[in-house]
Amino acid sequence: MAKVLHAIGLAGIFFLTVAVGDARGQTQAPPPHAAPAAPAAAIPAAEVIAKSSEVASFLGTVAEKFTPSAEIEKIERTLPEITRQIDLDFTDTSVTLGEQPPLTTIQAEQTRWQQRHLQVSSWLTVLTQRAVELRAAYDTLSRSAGIWAQTRDAVQAEQAPHAIVQQVLSTLEAIQAAQAQLKSREDAVLGLQGSLAAELSRCDEMLAQITRAQKSAVAGMLSRENPPIWSSELWARARATLPDRLSSIARGFWTNIREYLTDPARGLPVHAALFLALTLATGAARRRKRQWAASGIGVSAVVNVFDRPYSAALMLVLWGASAAFSPAPARVKDLLLAVAFVPVMRLVRPMVDPRVLSMISAGVLLYMVDLVRRALGGAPLIEQALLVLESVVAMAALGWVLQHDRLRHIPGQVPAILRSHFGPALLKLLVVALVIGGLAAGLGFTRLARLITPAVLNGGALALILFAAARVARGSLAIALRARPLDRLQMVRKHCDLLESWAQRLFFWAAAFVWARRFLEYIGLLDPVVELGNAILEIRLERGSISISIEDILAFGITVWAAYVLSAFIRFALQEEVYPRRGVARGMSYAYSRLVHYVILAFGFLVGLGVLGLDLSKVSVLAGAFGVGIGFGLQDVVNNFVCGLILLFERPVHVSDIVEVGGLQGEVRRIGIRASTVRTYQGADIIVPNSQFITANVTNWTLSDQLRRIDLPVGVNYGAAPQQVIEVLETVALANERILKEPPPRGLFMGYGDSSINFELRAWTDQFDNWGLIRSELAAAVYDAVYAAGMSFPFPQREVRVLGGPETGVPETSQPKGGAETLQPIRGK
Repeated sequence: MAKVLHAIGLAGIFFLTVAVGDARGQTQAPPPHAAPAAPAAAIPAAEVIAKSSEVASFLGTVAEKFTPSAEIEKIERTLPEITRQIDLDFTDTSVTLGEQPPLTTIQAEQTRWQQRHLQVSSWLTVLTQRAVELRAAYDTLSRSAGIWAQTRDAVQAEQAPHAIVQQVLSTLEAIQAAQAQLKSREDAVLGLQGSLAAELSRCDEMLAQITRAQKSAVAGMLSRENPPIWSSELWARARATLPDRLSSIARGFWTNIREYLTDPARGLPVHAALFLALTLATGAARRRKRQWAASGIGVSAVVNVFDRPYSAALMLVLWGASAAFSPAPARVKDLLLAVAFVPVMRLVRPMVDPRVLSMISAGVLLYMVDLVRRALGGAPLIEQALLVLESVVAMAALGWVLQHDRLRHIPGQVPAILRSHFGPALLKLLVVALVIGGLAAGLGFTRLARLITPAVLNGGALALILFAAARVARGSLAIALRARPLDRLQMVRKHCDLLESWAQRLFFWAAAFVWARRFLEYIGLLDPVVELGNAILEIRLERGSISISIEDILAFGITVWAAYVLSAFIRFALQEEVYPRRGVARGMSYAYSRLVHYVILAFGFLVGLGVLGLDLSKVSVLAGAFGVGIGFGLQDVVNNFVCGLILLFERPVHVSDIVEVGGLQGEVRRIGIRASTVRTYQGADIIVPNSQFITANVTNWTLSDQLRRIDLPVGVNYGAAPQQVIEVLETVALANERILKEPPPRGLFMGYGDSSINFELRAWTDQFDNWGLIRSELAAAVYDAVYAAGMSFPFPQREVRVLGGPETGVPETSQPKGGAETLQPIRGK
């Protein structure tokens, strides 16, 4: 896809250039005073004054429009420097391609030249547009000059007044002067355009060479490039060519280093300024960490990365300076990348186990050796020997890891996936790849060996750099979350660890994406993978008039998922930051959050439909048809959904309310789209359809407040004084701290019972969740107070009559102790 867009851009520039060239060739011949091909009629003498005023206004507009453009002046100033840089890059890239570099170096050169090509192309487009506008204005003035030339002849022939003749002559002179100025500016623009076209041609030429080098590197992958390493012919050729080759490489290195040091366009001032800024930032982070440690404030362990602030800053700068987008020369990039591993190792050392550190050090050393091999630029014999050495040492290191099962016995130092069964399998696969790479290098299949062994080393080195960079990023985030102004946010203070865990996942996936892209780019599979992905995304699923591509479906899913994530974050921010500051009640905050959730999801769904390519004007028709189907088949679901919306808008029930509906009593935990969740006091979660809260009788114990009246019935013996009992009950209630003083507790005489006189204690509490415990406390206190006052709680009194006489052996009367029951036999007649 990118190549197609690139080709379209080149074609557009080409046709614009050709059009301007044709226009220049067609319009350059006629002199300024030449009459147009189809002359217009002369202006009448009576209209000369008015027409001359119009011409003066038009000439002023033209002069204002075509004043020297700041963008074109910038192009004119920068063009010599760009030409010089293209000359240097052309020579440097030609030498690099001649050394048979690996695919990653070729792709880096391709990226650099594509950026240069894009810059020159954009400038050429600006100049082409300017030239077309100048030519159109010049042609307009030419036609106007022809008309006024005829008018001059006509007024002179008519012997018009002298003022009219002078007005015509002055207008014609002004038009001719404007023509000359436009012609001069057009020539200058076309001159710049020609120079840029030449530089664009050189960019095209170099890109063509890079493309041929890529095809040659891939096409000859399985062909033998050199004799075997033990061949006498190879040794003889190495002795003959190696001194000159090393001398040429040294000169190239020195040239690139001197250019990097002396040419500001190569990025050294930017890199130095960036290092200074990062050093100040990391130094401030270290001071902040030490202040927190001295104050006893606990912080995440990731901030320990700032114990070495200079290493953190230097690593980031060197890694950026060696990236593909950096303007530094290619050999300098390799040198900077090698130096970058010094701060990387200083940052990694405190984070890992010493046994893991030894493996990492061995991998870094091998990568340094591979950088030396790349710097030698395909020197005969030396490159093959280094590839064999790298393969053998890497195989030995991986074999040692497999033999001692280091991945299992060092938890937390490597990813969990490597500590599983997948880890040993991956290491065995790498060993096999290294065996193939070493054999290919020894047998002379150098291109294949350049692809395999360096790819393994580059993948490990890149993972190490990304690990260190992710630690620095996590440490920076941890410092930022605990510093102003973020530390003033409640959601940051309460959930700092949660935010850090979210950021850790984000950094992990970002590092994984960067690693995959750079690794595929290194082995030359990035473009094929991108093309394959585009081909898969462009697959269309067609059914009748409906045609949807995989890309549309994926975009729809990503849009809806992004809306869900955005909704979750906004609800989290509202719940933790806005509602507490505004004092919003829990039930109302839940209602607001659900409304925000539904609105964002609906908006995301509509946007997803637009991304899917669906005509939104037809959505109403589909919604109408869908509504008819819902009316018949899903009316209960829709009824519950509408009732859920009523609950959210009308708010008769809030989350955390204590309700009683349909014989069920409990706490409302959630109000969903279709149903709500009520948790009973027995611990069960009951799913209640939302329609029950709207159509049935609902008792909401906590709708307006959290007050609850406690009713405690009390029965005392008949000998007690009622007023004394009431005073005892009210005194007990007032003595409880969790009973409200307003409204005051009341003791009431309720009536006469069979065995007792009945009273009731009524008291209010604002601790609704604990009202059962408070009632129990009151009951126990009343029990103690009643007995302390000399009163008692009577047993039930029952009178039982037993039918019989003396012959039954049952006494006539029997009075049990305690007076609980009276047994009275009944004699028969």
